[in-house]
Amino acid sequence: MSLKVFLKIIVFSTLFLICTSVSSQATDNVKTGLSISQSIEKLRANFDSLMKERSIPGGAFAIVSKDSIWIGTYGFANLKTGEPVTENTHFRIGSCTKSFLGLGFLKLIQEDKIDLNTPVRDIAPEIEIRNPWQDTHPVRVVHLLEHTAGFDDSHLNWFYFEGPVISLKRALEIKADLRRVRWQPGTRVSYSSPGYTLAGYVMQKVCGQKYEDYIKQTVLDPIGMRTSTIGRANESKQLLSLGYGKNNKPLPYWYDYDEPAGAMNSSVKEMALFVQFLLNRGRVGEKQILSSELLDRAGKPTTTLAAKAGLKAGYSFGVTTRLVHGLKGYGHGGLVPGFYAEYAYNHDCGLGWVVLLNQFGRIIYDDIIDEVESFSVCEVDTTSFPSTQVPEKQLRAYCGYYEPRSPRMKLFAFMEILFAGTKILFENDTLYQKDFMGDKKPLIPVSENLFRKPDEPEASRVFTRTPDGRMVYATRGSYYEKTAGWKSLVYPNLFLGAMIIMLSSVAYAVFWIPLHLFKRRRKVDVRSKYLRMRTVPLLAVLSLLLGIMIVADQTLLEFGQMTVRNVVFFISTLIFAGLSVLSLFTSYRSFFRPVKNTARIYAVILSLTCFGMTIFLGYWGIICLRLWAY
Repeated sequence: MSLKVFLKIIVFSTLFLICTSVSSQATDNVKTGLSISQSIEKLRANFDSLMKERSIPGGAFAIVSKDSIWIGTYGFANLKTGEPVTENTHFRIGSCTKSFLGLGFLKLIQEDKIDLNTPVRDIAPEIEIRNPWQDTHPVRVVHLLEHTAGFDDSHLNWFYFEGPVISLKRALEIKADLRRVRWQPGTRVSYSSPGYTLAGYVMQKVCGQKYEDYIKQTVLDPIGMRTSTIGRANESKQLLSLGYGKNNKPLPYWYDYDEPAGAMNSSVKEMALFVQFLLNRGRVGEKQILSSELLDRAGKPTTTLAAKAGLKAGYSFGVTTRLVHGLKGYGHGGLVPGFYAEYAYNHDCGLGWVVLLNQFGRIIYDDIIDEVESFSVCEVDTTSFPSTQVPEKQLRAYCGYYEPRSPRMKLFAFMEILFAGTKILFENDTLYQKDFMGDKKPLIPVSENLFRKPDEPEASRVFTRTPDGRMVYATRGSYYEKTAGWKSLVYPNLFLGAMIIMLSSVAYAVFWIPLHLFKRRRKVDVRSKYLRMRTVPLLAVLSLLLGIMIVADQTLLEFGQMTVRNVVFFISTLIFAGLSVLSLFTSYRSFFRPVKNTARIYAVILSLTCFGMTIFLGYWGIICLRLWAY
């Protein structure tokens, strides 16, 4: 569940159906090794087949240099009316909104209006934060901007449908439960939109006006993004594309509780101006909007244990470091119901790109994003990448099993514990990382504790220790702690084994039920007449499978609503728990009934497995989970 997986989006750079040059000097500003004309022809050749295959209603992209912009648009903003996507069509850009809030805080710093080390409670004492470490380690403003406050990410019901738009303070009151600090603030990163929502409120308190007005005045308007809005649903609806879900079904208009974190609407043209502003290090024309020194702080965290141990790559001010194609770049992605958005840029090549899409399905097209990424990069001398020699004794000290300890949502932490752990191995004088069911990947030492992957230009992971001495392995977006090695085998295998046993009851039923009915029809007397021993655990398993299957194909919007499917899931988990307990009783009664020993042993194992799964799922909050209220 890494942040990279949640931010990957399909790239519509294959959509050069319309190419508009904002400057006639485009080719002169693209570095050697990148041919625009050749690349465009290749992208055009893929256009028709990709659109037919993906069935995407509409999208737009831009390729950006320091003084040139090329825009491509495709398809429809509204399938029913046939309204086409243009360079001025607005899309919901989701979490890319955080980048603009981050720029707003950099502006506050430039104006000497805020100290990011100030505790949030000192600025907004009326906003509840449940922090067991409040006296010694309060949540500070900088923690909100680096995702290190320890908050959960947005839960499933992070939107509402009925207007008018509620105030930011009211939204924070409704979602107060999301501000429970799960570990000491400022130690590890865990992506949290509620943290940025609170940051928006802090901005309002500091500047004395609505956060969106301050960002518009100090960031959007100076850049040239005059039609872009954060929130302000009525103002943006006229320009906004419809969002589409499964089978290109139009999604209803919805409002976001986490407005400062994900409710911005913008066009490809204005997002391209934003990327150009970043490439020019805060300058628009001859005017310096934001100092380059301050802008350089974006994407470079300072508060985590990893950052203090020397790791420079990471997340801050709404920007994340991107180490791809041998280059260091920056950017952000966003996905919300009905929309994808992403932008990226790198200073080495002086290029960036934007992609906006009005469909959110369930597939993310990594191959297409790689294609557009390669269009926006230049040749790299990999021999210049840093490396050093580290003593074998030190490398071996890092070896072991590391368990993830910074889940985005507490509800799904058990999945990370089961399947997201990683092993650090030492073989043939090289340190390797091996994820669950993954291949070994070499780690190249940059210093004694900093490492990178072979294709990365700088360190992307670090080994360090907590104040109480526990070994930590941290990457740009993940945090692991060294733990007992047996967990890597016992936990996932125990869970998968339990699932296999439970599913075996369904396979077994395919044989014994018809056989039992056949014998009854033939009036054949059989020794095993205690059917409850078989049927009760079977029904328990079927109820759980039904609940999972019925909600698995839902959209993001449906997960957070009180739908029939979600109610069925709630009831099915309750039935599963009840029947699992009942199965223990029926297994016990089987010892006093004329039952074959093999059937009895299987029934006991199955009932114990179902009961154990009930305890496990109950502990993690899955039993009786009301998805619409989470």
